Amino acid sequence: MQSETLIDELWGERAARNPVNALQVQMTKLRTSFAARGEEGRLEMQSGGYRLILSEHDRIDIVEFENHIRRGRETLGQGNYAEAEEGLRDALALWRGPVLQDMTGFVFDAARTRLEELRLTAHEDAITAGMKVGKAEDLVAELSHLVAEHPLRERSRGQLMLALYHCGRQAEALEVFRNGRNLLDSELGLTPSPELDALHVAILSHDPALGKPGGRPRDAQQVPRTTEGNLAVPLGAFVGRADMLRSLREEIGRRRLVTTVGPGGVGKTRLTLEALSQLGDGAGVWWIDLVTVGKDGVLSALAAALGLSESSVTADQRPLNPLERIVSYLREHNAILAFDNCEHVLDETALVVRKLLETCPSATIVATSREPLNTAGEVLFPVEPMAPEEAAQLFALRASMINPSFDQETAKDREVIELCRRLDGIPLAVELAAAHVRLLSVPEIDRRLNDRFALLVKGERTAPKRHRTLRAVLDWSYALLSASEQLVLGELALRVAGCSIEDAEKAVLPHSESQPEDTTDPLLVLGQLVDKSLVFTVRTADGTRFQMLETVREYALAQLEAEGNLPSAQDRFIAWSLGFVRQGHKGMPAPEQAYWSRRVAEESANLRVASELMTRTARVTDALRLESTLGYFWYILGREEEGIDRLTRTLDAYDTAVRASSGHRRPTPEEEWALSYVFVWLAWLNHVAGRHDMALKYEERYGDTWRRASNPDLAVVGPVWEALHARLAAGEGWEARFAAADAGIVGTEFGWDRVALHYAWSTYCLHAGDTDAAREHALIGIEVSKAIDDPITLSVCLTACGDAEESVGEREAARELWSEACDVLRSMGARSRWAYRALRLAFLDVGEGLIDSADERLTEVERVAAELVSYDLRAAVANLRGVVLAGQARFDESETVFREVWSSPTSPRNRKAVAGLALAACVPPSRPESRERPGSSEGADPSGILGEVGRLTDLLVEPLTRNALGCLLADLTERRQAEPTRRHPLHERLSDSPSVLAAFC
Repeated sequence: MQSETLIDELWGERAARNPVNALQVQMTKLRTSFAARGEEGRLEMQSGGYRLILSEHDRIDIVEFENHIRRGRETLGQGNYAEAEEGLRDALALWRGPVLQDMTGFVFDAARTRLEELRLTAHEDAITAGMKVGKAEDLVAELSHLVAEHPLRERSRGQLMLALYHCGRQAEALEVFRNGRNLLDSELGLTPSPELDALHVAILSHDPALGKPGGRPRDAQQVPRTTEGNLAVPLGAFVGRADMLRSLREEIGRRRLVTTVGPGGVGKTRLTLEALSQLGDGAGVWWIDLVTVGKDGVLSALAAALGLSESSVTADQRPLNPLERIVSYLREHNAILAFDNCEHVLDETALVVRKLLETCPSATIVATSREPLNTAGEVLFPVEPMAPEEAAQLFALRASMINPSFDQETAKDREVIELCRRLDGIPLAVELAAAHVRLLSVPEIDRRLNDRFALLVKGERTAPKRHRTLRAVLDWSYALLSASEQLVLGELALRVAGCSIEDAEKAVLPHSESQPEDTTDPLLVLGQLVDKSLVFTVRTADGTRFQMLETVREYALAQLEAEGNLPSAQDRFIAWSLGFVRQGHKGMPAPEQAYWSRRVAEESANLRVASELMTRTARVTDALRLESTLGYFWYILGREEEGIDRLTRTLDAYDTAVRASSGHRRPTPEEEWALSYVFVWLAWLNHVAGRHDMALKYEERYGDTWRRASNPDLAVVGPVWEALHARLAAGEGWEARFAAADAGIVGTEFGWDRVALHYAWSTYCLHAGDTDAAREHALIGIEVSKAIDDPITLSVCLTACGDAEESVGEREAARELWSEACDVLRSMGARSRWAYRALRLAFLDVGEGLIDSADERLTEVERVAAELVSYDLRAAVANLRGVVLAGQARFDESETVFREVWSSPTSPRNRKAVAGLALAACVPPSRPESRERPGSSEGADPSGILGEVGRLTDLLVEPLTRNALGCLLADLTERRQAEPTRRHPLHERLSDSPSVLAAFC
């Protein structure tokens, strides 16, 4: 420990007259004490400080304590509860009294606080483990003492509640909660945490997830859980409908298409979620919420749920068919697909469902809708309202959550049951009514609703009775809202994907000239709307979001329109969307890139609605601004198809508006910028997705637009993208265009565009064989990427620099660069891009004989290929695995691997060419069985295979791949002529020059 630290910790603010001498005096005394015990040399002075030498016999109980806790928690996480409890109890047994007793000073105070907290959490972990093995009754006394010592610790209190519940002492468990709530309120002015609240509700409702009262707790690992899928088990208890739930589970188990149908608010979604969460048959369940989906968006929503949004392809790979990838994925999985809220996209959902049923025999499909899909094989499961007695239980549960003094036993009261009967047992209506128990008694709620029912019977006699009931409850609930609550509800109704807590905190309630600005905190208002069951919260990776049931959202929109407030609310929504994408665009080339990528993904449905609203209300230029700003997001998120679709729709609307306008209208500079970048991203995303002809059309329009523009910034960036487009289109004069574009942009604010330019320039130079220039331009790209702090462009330029290094044999430099790129991309969650960098590292491993490392990398890439249904990655992994097998003289196995790639209709032609060449290398011409192998594909004869490889090589678009395959083909032909009976494993060639990296990666 450094001397300065010791002085600060020993004397603190009580400065010694001569601190250095004072410290030396203390150290001399310490040395003397050690010497008196025969332990000279235990204290040394080193590098301006003092070091205590430990012997092998020394025992430091703090280290031992922390090691016991670490091992105990690891065991607890693995589900070995008895062993975990024993280890944690051993750690606690090391304590012999108060820690660091009689030691004063801030250093000892801080250490004491840390160790005490560690002891408490270890104690709670030990209790958790004990509860899991059925020791609830034995732990009640211990927990009671712990709660008495630390009354504000909610975890201990929750454990005591759970232990009492498992002992059959539910009333005492609820009393522990009430005492804790009152204490938090009186001492700190706080309410219980959501976790403690949820446990309280679960105990009130005898949630099955807790196990039976008086019985052993239900172990988390004993609850049926699917191994795949995205199904989120609903929070809170499911009330009633036991027979209906059982019937729905049975229908899902024996039918391939089940649609739960019923009116809004009847509980279709909740019932279906509960049924799917209880299946436990090993099938993966994927939930696809269609409420946020626009026209023609069902397939994209399904692809996103399955994790198949990424659609980038290599230069020699055909464009991916989204439905084909989904079908390929589902054929290999035992899957249940649940489409929720289908009513507004019935036709498209029906088409997708029919195709999936025809092509995926193991898939089961469940849908929720207000109307049937009318698809062959569909089994309708009508969701009826709750029986009055069950609805009364729901009312009492919800009421007790709003007003804890509300006794749940009132669910048996005649007046509650009668109220629920009048509400037709519609769950949403029941919950909305129950939300008012804090102010009104049950008879008062019934009386006020009765007035609403009378009004609706007079005004809407032709509407179905259940619709009139729900409308009456919604009208009554809305009328009881304050002006601020009505305003916030209306604002939120426009956001189909809800609202983040950050946006809620920043919001300012709307006002007019006659009405002063409302200074009420919107976040507080949203909390009040949650209490009234008009809004609910959803937890995401980035925090809480506020959302509305679709029935409530539709009602709130209708109220906005009826009150004449819809246009102004739409203006604010559009302003928010433009401000959001502008802020996000600024945050993209920055360390917050991953955060903003997630935020845009969360808000993408809201942004789509805003864009469509702009188009419908003749604000197509605003829509152009919004969508052009999102181009980079679609590329980073790997959602190229969604980006292409949205950009194309917006551009079509813009073109239509321009044609319809009278006279010649010159676009504004801002409009010119947005239009230019719409073309930039449509060209780039189409190239990435393999639609090169379509990309060329947008490149032409881009050139026409920026050259005619009056926006001075386009004179700077215009040549940059034109140079890139010229390279992609294999045009002439690339180098001069690159140089001219760079001369115009260097030193400007457009750093991101300059990175794109130098990355493309590096790639061009590598194709042309100028590795020094390729390295130079990649390094400039790295430098500028670091200056603008953009992780994605940094990873791209690191890769390009590594490619240049590897091409001249600098393999260690390449490894370092590619490894750094892998780290960046893994942190961003860019799976496909990470996989291609990992392939490069595996290529180096194979060439250097590091087979275990190569196998580990290839296994990871193989997993990603399966998750993304990437035919290219799958074939690339197989080719490298085949090379490894051949290098180990396992020729029959390697031949099988290569033959699968060679014969597969999904293999891109560059991967097929490599597999064919490797087959010819592994199979000697003299082996007659190679010509007659049963089931062999075309070209089993090595000579025939090589002829086909030559033809495929000539068709390749990517120059580096074509050159690499040409080198391999020439080398193999020469070797076979020299030694016609010898096999020639390709692993020997991977580390030679010229580089053949492009053939494999």
